[in-house]
Amino acid sequence: MTVSLVVLLFVIAFGAYIQTATGFGFGLVVLGIGGAFGLLPIADLAFIASALSIVNSISGLYGNVWRQAQFRQMFVFLAVALPMVAVGLYWLEHMGQYALNLLQGLLGCVMILVCLSSLLRPEPQATLSPSWHFGVSGAFAGMLSGLFSTAGPPISYLMYRQPVELIVIRATLLSVFLVLAGFRTSASLISGLVTDDMITVSLVGTPIVLLGTMLSRRYLLSWLSAAIVKRIAMTMLLISGGILLVKALY
Repeated sequence: MTVSLVVLLFVIAFGAYIQTATGFGFGLVVLGIGGAFGLLPIADLAFIASALSIVNSISGLYGNVWRQAQFRQMFVFLAVALPMVAVGLYWLEHMGQYALNLLQGLLGCVMILVCLSSLLRPEPQATLSPSWHFGVSGAFAGMLSGLFSTAGPPISYLMYRQPVELIVIRATLLSVFLVLAGFRTSASLISGLVTDDMITVSLVGTPIVLLGTMLSRRYLLSWLSAAIVKRIAMTMLLISGGILLVKALY
């Protein structure tokens, strides 16, 4: 077992820990930290994050948590997001390195602006957002899922602005991530872009994800209030956006 693999497994555990607590962040952690340290190529990390997101989402939704999801808004979101996942995967396969760097930089800027806005105004809206907001969010999230397996920023920001309980936010986010990750992983396998090393790391990381999820549900969720968890989530997005921006520039 190489040092890079050991570090990556710790990153995977940390990502699972955070996502179970906040409802998102697994792909951002794996792509952001793993990419920053050059543990694996971005395309490989994206597949691993996508495959393990399935495990993480299922474990996070265990115990009837999935029943708390906002299914109406979720269906609108997925109807737009799933086709965009295919578009993102196509771009990932055919775009040059310069274009990918530019896209990462733009994503980083958007994430930073979104997070700063949320941290300055952390209180949720008075009413639920209209359905078309979820459709627009789905377009961006689907594209990001296909490219980097990081669908979290658009839908997470939108969900954390809704006047609902934290358990509803987590259940909805984990549910849409499960569907997106399953679709992206299946499409990658069918397209033949997956290597044996990517599958091996995903298999080794599965028990790590389960352990991280268990620790999160048993300890973190009872230690922190909903307001603190929301701020942690937005701060994580801010850091991830900074990592993406730095990577694009250098």
